[in-house]
Order: sequence, then C-alpha cells, then structure tokens
Amino acid sequence: MDAKTLIDSYTNDVARRLPRTLRNEVGLELRALLTDALNAAAADVGRAPDRALTLEVLRTFGRPDVVASRYAPRTFNLIEPELGPWFVTLSAACVAVQWALTLPRAFTPAVTIGDWWLGWGLGALWWIGLLTVWFAAAGWVQRRSPLDAHSFVRPWTHYVFWVPFSRDWLPPDKEEAIQYGGNAGGHIVRLLVPTLVVTFFVSPMWFLDFIVPAGVDTSWARYDPAFQRGLLAPLIALMVVRLALFAFAVANERWRERSEPLRFGLWALLIGALLWALLGWDIFASPTTDVLFKAWLSIFLLVNSIVIVVFMRRAFMRVRIPPGLLPGGQR
Repeated sequence: MDAKTLIDSYTNDVARRLPRTLRNEVGLELRALLTDALNAAAADVGRAPDRALTLEVLRTFGRPDVVASRYAPRTFNLIEPELGPWFVTLSAACVAVQWALTLPRAFTPAVTIGDWWLGWGLGALWWIGLLTVWFAAAGWVQRRSPLDAHSFVRPWTHYVFWVPFSRDWLPPDKEEAIQYGGNAGGHIVRLLVPTLVVTFFVSPMWFLDFIVPAGVDTSWARYDPAFQRGLLAPLIALMVVRLALFAFAVANERWRERSEPLRFGLWALLIGALLWALLGWDIFASPTTDVLFKAWLSIFLLVNSIVIVVFMRRAFMRVRIPPGLLPGGQR
C-alpha cells in the first residue's frame, strides 16, 4: 500500500466521523496537510516518501476520532464527540426494541394504546437517560486515566464503564492482517467455535444428549416441527457456506478479496433469514425455550444489523477528490 493510498484511507476514516456538510471540505484540507507533512518528513530524512514514513506521520497526527474532534469547538461535553454516534445508535436501538416487543400488546383487549404509551411506550425513554449517565461516566473515567500513548495499555478503570474503545489508526491491509492473520492456535479457535455452533443448531437435543449426563431431560431443546421442516435446512446451509468461505479467506489471501462481496451478501442474507424466523415462526416446541431464545436472537440481530449498516456507510463515506487534483483526471 503506497503513501497516497494510506493518506486517502486515513482521511476517509476521519471524514466519516464528521457532519456531512463538513466532510469533504475538511477531508481535502486534511489530505493536503498530511501530504505536506509527509513531504517535509521525507526531506528531513533524505529519502522518498514510503510506507513506513507515511505510517509514522499518521501516527504522529493522531487517531481519526481525536483528529475529527479537533474540527468542532472544544467545550464541556457530557458525551465525548467521538462517542456521540455510538450513543445515538444505542439509544435509538434500545427504544426501538422495547417498543417493538411491547407494542403488540396494545392491539389486545387487555391493553389500550393509551395504556401502552403511558407505560412501556413512554417508559422506553429511560434508556436515553441511562445511557447518558453511562457514557458521561465512561468519558470522565477515560479523561482521568488516559490511554498510554506508547504501549496502548488500557487502565483497568476503563472497563468499569465500558464503551467502544478507540485505538491507534491502522491501514486497511494491517486491519485485514489482524482479522485473518495470527498463529495457528488462533485460527483453530476462530474456526472451531463457529463449527460447534453450527453443529449445535443442526440438532440441539442430539448435541446436548452428547455432552450432558445420561438421564437429563433435553426435550426442552426440541425444534418446532414446522420450523424444522421448513426453515432449518436453509439456515444451516447458509451457516455452513459462510464458515467455509471464511476458512478459505484465512488460508488464501487472493480468495479473501474476491470472496468479500459474496461473504457480505451471505451475511446479510443470513440476518434476513433469522429475522424471518424470529417474526414468523415458532422455533422451539417449548414455549419457554422459544421466548428465551427469541430474546437472545433479538439482541444478536440488533447488533449485526447495526454492524451491517456501519459497514455499508463506510463503503460510501469517503472524500471525493475533485478531478483537477488527480493526475490524469482519475477519479
């Protein structure tokens, strides 16, 4: 990855954290500043700009979330600017989930719309207050005990009020190396755990009978017959194909890039199929098991849906460089 590509990637990472009206203007300004800084650093050491020198300049400049916050007036912040998008996303998601789970009761004779709104409906807003306190406390803790800029060791107090951690910026190829690299033991764990999960979902009763003592009742884990005949096989097939593609991506770097659109498409398709199962099927024959599993599945789908939206936004939120600034009129 050459110096220009590294600077463009870093600039896009900063720009996506800014308001839409500032994104391109600040991105172009930042791109020019980084290019000038790189050229000055190259002149100081007497060599042409290369990958190592570019990474040194970018690390000196700072993390993308910190750089983005420099372009806003720095006053008292109850919630740190870099954590604002997470706060809004989690608040909206929590309120939406509570409404989605409780609103159907308003269409039964026992509860009216007014009763629902004065109870569960308006009560869902308590999530916003709770998250405000949580994020404010997390910001205070992190300001009091900042991250070690040299070793990146995080004080234990940061985990008291956990929020998504920021880290030093890494170029895309380094991010990929962390995701797919590592030692053989790490690969085994990352492939073995999904394999066990898929095996469990093929037949929960068989899996439990295999690992629990003889005589323990596992009938509560029996699938609903209609679900087992209709939707289970396609779901298992999607899980197996995704697992196989990930194994190939770990083993083969060339296949990794080619398979990324397919892996993303299968991921989105699996989330859609699980959402259909959540809303339209009785998954387990036992009502208690079905309710508990669907509660867990709701959280799983919420988290994955947010991640998919973030992934797609990043694909489109990049700085658009005017053709006149590119050699040969490239885009």
